[in-house]
Amino acid sequence: MSEQKLDINELKKGGMVPLREKDMFSIWVKTECCNLNSKQLRKVADITDKYARGSLLFTSRQIPIVPFVNIRDVFTVKSELAEVGVGMDHNGPIVRNLNICYDDKTCADAVINCIPLGEKLEKFFGSQLAHKIKIGVAGCSKDCVMSRVLNDISFVGVEYNKKKSYEAYAGGRLGVNPFVGIKMAEQLTEDACVNLTQNYFDLLAAEGKKGERAADVINRLGLDEFKAKITRDLGRNATLPAVHFSSASEKQHKVKQVLKIRAVCGEVTTEQVRKIADIAEKYGNGIIHFAVRGAPEIPGVIAKSIPVIIKELAAVNMALIEDNVENFQSCFGGYCSEGLCDPQALLKRIEKRIQELDPGEINITVSGAGCPSSCGIAHLSDIGFHGVMIPVVDSAICTGCGTCVAACKRKTIQVKDKKAVIEMKNCAFCGACRSACPQKAITSKRQGIAVLLGGRGEPGTTLGVKITEFVSEDEAFRITDNLLQLIKKNGLNTRQLIDKMGFDDVKRTILFKPVK
Repeated sequence: MSEQKLDINELKKGGMVPLREKDMFSIWVKTECCNLNSKQLRKVADITDKYARGSLLFTSRQIPIVPFVNIRDVFTVKSELAEVGVGMDHNGPIVRNLNICYDDKTCADAVINCIPLGEKLEKFFGSQLAHKIKIGVAGCSKDCVMSRVLNDISFVGVEYNKKKSYEAYAGGRLGVNPFVGIKMAEQLTEDACVNLTQNYFDLLAAEGKKGERAADVINRLGLDEFKAKITRDLGRNATLPAVHFSSASEKQHKVKQVLKIRAVCGEVTTEQVRKIADIAEKYGNGIIHFAVRGAPEIPGVIAKSIPVIIKELAAVNMALIEDNVENFQSCFGGYCSEGLCDPQALLKRIEKRIQELDPGEINITVSGAGCPSSCGIAHLSDIGFHGVMIPVVDSAICTGCGTCVAACKRKTIQVKDKKAVIEMKNCAFCGACRSACPQKAITSKRQGIAVLLGGRGEPGTTLGVKITEFVSEDEAFRITDNLLQLIKKNGLNTRQLIDKMGFDDVKRTILFKPVK
């Protein structure tokens, strides 16, 4: 079967996304409230061994992705997943997998059981609109799923005067035009949340422009008009039936806990995946939860089982996250069709350096992405990285077809005299124009890594600020090493350092001189 005989956009909508290597695809596995059971996870491992290359990625969308599946096998893989009740996530202009955290029986911090709301919102999954739509639900203001920045529409559980309800946010996204979600309403019931979501879908259907995200609609209509339209008549009865999530907890487990397993860059082998499934079945409740930072989690574990679990994990070269260094999250990077750098190589060097420095109990977050689309949440860590490139048009090859104009999210490209012209002043250096060009008329004049400082996912979402770009991997590592040594020297985390020294001084220190 040839890739050219298929509609690539339709394949992407079905969770089959092309990679850089010819005829190779990644399979996006849908999760149920970001969980799979042990049987399902073993099936993913079996598929990865049989049809791919023995490793997979736990991603910021809280799903596992299997890379390097040949196009001839993608529909067979889909059928085999269905045998254990697992579907495919989506990519492109369609509603994606719901981001959701634990219920209040599993997580001690949750102020509300967010699973019933998730079950109602699940009915929106896969809705066909000319828009990418992401929806998230968090059980408390810690917002571990970073819903306020990763989702167009999100709901956060809160408690005021012993009354539990939701706050609603809209506009969240990363990418070349990142946007932190804005509060739209508060003290909402589950039905009101469903109605607000339906209002947003109705707004897009009636007035949305092709490709717009919630942030774009807010910017175009203005905040007041947008808010008025999606918060109208929230008290009406919600009409969507719920989808029951079989992985929801049925009992309170006060003496049990959630184990977080380190998976640097979210990368795991099939041997490790099977071990995770075995541990969940033997010592937990048979469920594996996929966290935003790529660390697989096993809920329902009794404390006395942990020493045995540590030994079992060590046998497959894995360990629990037992310090304040969060799991390093990354995207495909080097083998993604959009990738401009290999963030995994850099992050693995940094992880080793942190082990050498031993910063103690100071919280550290690091993440990387192969391009400014930031699937690796580069904007949401103490220090983050993403690939960049300067595009250049070969006028001798360019036909002026305009494909690059449509691909550019910053609207910096025009066709003049039948040739593409890029306005570099507002270019995001994302490379989308190069990837889209059917004539291969756009190439890279310069390529490298951008470094972002001061991002934070939860709580108190803050977007990292770009402090330099087009640096090499070695230079990005040197900058990070300077930050790590500054953290250790002062005994402060990155946010505390910025509060103490000021952002510009921290930036200057880590960019231009080693810390002694």
